[in-house]
Amino acid sequence: MNKFEKTLHFIKDVIRKDSPFYGKIYLVGGCVRDELLGERYSDIDLLVNMPSGQKAFIEYMCAEHSDRCKGPFYYQRYGTTAMDVIIDGSLTLVECVEPHIEEYDDDDITLLETRFCTLEEDASRRDYTCNALYKNLHTGEVIDPTGRGISDLKDGLLITPSDPGTIYRQDPVRMLRGIRFKHQKGFHLDPNCWKAICENAHYMANSAPKRLRDELNKLLKSRTFGDGIQDLMATGLLQYVMPGIEEHFVNQHPREGAEDGITLWGHTYRALSIQGREHPRTDTIYKLACLMMDIALVNGRDEAGQILSNAGIGREKVASILHITELYERYRLMFEGEKYIAAPRVLTRFRNSLSKNRDNFRRLVRAENAGLLPEVQLPWRLFYDDGEGPQPRQHREHERRNNTPASLTSDHETSSRNHKRNVKRREQRKRARSRRRNTESM
Repeated sequence: MNKFEKTLHFIKDVIRKDSPFYGKIYLVGGCVRDELLGERYSDIDLLVNMPSGQKAFIEYMCAEHSDRCKGPFYYQRYGTTAMDVIIDGSLTLVECVEPHIEEYDDDDITLLETRFCTLEEDASRRDYTCNALYKNLHTGEVIDPTGRGISDLKDGLLITPSDPGTIYRQDPVRMLRGIRFKHQKGFHLDPNCWKAICENAHYMANSAPKRLRDELNKLLKSRTFGDGIQDLMATGLLQYVMPGIEEHFVNQHPREGAEDGITLWGHTYRALSIQGREHPRTDTIYKLACLMMDIALVNGRDEAGQILSNAGIGREKVASILHITELYERYRLMFEGEKYIAAPRVLTRFRNSLSKNRDNFRRLVRAENAGLLPEVQLPWRLFYDDGEGPQPRQHREHERRNNTPASLTSDHETSSRNHKRNVKRREQRKRARSRRRNTESM
């Protein structure tokens, strides 16, 4: 049982039948969707089905159970009230709303007022039908006001409860969420929703940068991150999520050293696909490094760093990503085709400097080889610890003679050689002591 499940059990236990909140508290949105998909909770969103119920419920919990509930926190813009719940030393944020509907001006953008409404009206203004599901916390009943939320969830279909253009104009980040759900959950977008995203992408300029960055971070964790970037580019959303990157990819310039017809984006997409398909749990820092690698090599690391900064990536992460691109460029300079041209000890020191990131770097090198001509591909098996493939340093004379890194001996062979050397040195010291004693006795 994770901290979210423990928090829900705590709330369920303290709200008894004599409480005015009993039977009126619902799990809503992503947590219901994920539970029906057999996934664990990743957040808690509650809805209290009574006017201003969110404030009354959170204030009650913080007053009556102040040892565990800290708050309340008010978010007037979204009509949300929240609290922190501490159980077994773990802190969980619980956000709570009332069923509400927004009244907009004729432009579908200017918010005029927000009012209490029924569950059916609340469901109609949500982003997708699979997120418009409500589960009663005490009875366990799942309510589907749109009448198609559960069936769309089973079919893996992303479709808005009402007109998609209106839904997206009211909150443009919903377009980005649709792309993210498509790749994170393996869903597919309704064609009308895809068309509406393409037509309304420019409204994304009005969205808060923090929300865009949060969606990008979530998309990064999907195994089809490369396809996600391609969808963002196709719909016109990429220029708002990562300003400045699109101009490097839309121009069909051929990638130097790549097979015929492969452009800069074509090579980047292949590298991201290899990385996601074969190593889906690759660190997100290395995924971003893979995305920015060709830009850094062709246009310089400063340009790549500016794009990352424009996307709201923190300074430390930007520095780490640029450092990885620099390491890749250094590694590339050690080879001329398949021939190792650097000094004998350089590769050994380089491998050791990678420390725990050796596996991630090996995967990056392998991914970057995708679509490149054989003569410019870089060896990636050198970074295995088990001695697979050519690895540096066995005999200095071998390196000098061939100017290529020799195969690294196994740990057992190295240990055996060291043992023989130590035995020989002890025998030499023993003979030297014996000679000194004989000399003194004379």
